[in-house]
Amino acid sequence: MPKQVDHEQRRQLLAEAVFAVIGTRGWEAVSLRDVAVQAGVSMGTVQHYFPAKQQMLLFALAQMRDRVNARLQATLAALHGPGNQPSRRELIRAATAVMLPVDGPGREEACVNIAFFSAATVTPEYARQLRDGYSRILTVTVASFREAARLGELRDGIDPDAEAPALYFLTQGLVGPILIGLYQPDDALALIDAQLNRLFR
Repeated sequence: MPKQVDHEQRRQLLAEAVFAVIGTRGWEAVSLRDVAVQAGVSMGTVQHYFPAKQQMLLFALAQMRDRVNARLQATLAALHGPGNQPSRRELIRAATAVMLPVDGPGREEACVNIAFFSAATVTPEYARQLRDGYSRILTVTVASFREAARLGELRDGIDPDAEAPALYFLTQGLVGPILIGLYQPDDALALIDAQLNRLFR
């Protein structure tokens, strides 16, 4: 019997190889050949799934969005233990930490994200995917703040529609400084906590 190949799993394997190449050697190192070596497959296998480099990168960008979302969902689910109903603040803080390069997966995702941002300035399809992903996360963040306001968790005078984007883009602004060592992960999280202290009761 010929061995059955899970084509979607193989494509995901190649996307993870793209992430590893970018995370360890930078955007310039990404080629079909480098990805084949990283994934431990032949060049022909990569070309079978992605005849062109841009096709491979577009798929990898979509996979990165799914990977971050999966980590986010797992992190939030872990807060909902037996008899434990987390506050909006706890949920927002946990989600914010996932989006920062404070651990191995987060650092790799941040490196890949920044690489795609640079390329997106001249590649409209990358820009579209990034806009869609960021818009979805921002929408969820605003909804969480509105729910916190409804539950009375926010301090008096806090506008959820203004403060949700401010916190979100503060988080995004910390990514680069953490990656280059200007800010340590604990210092960045402390800054997030200080902002949450200002917003929440």
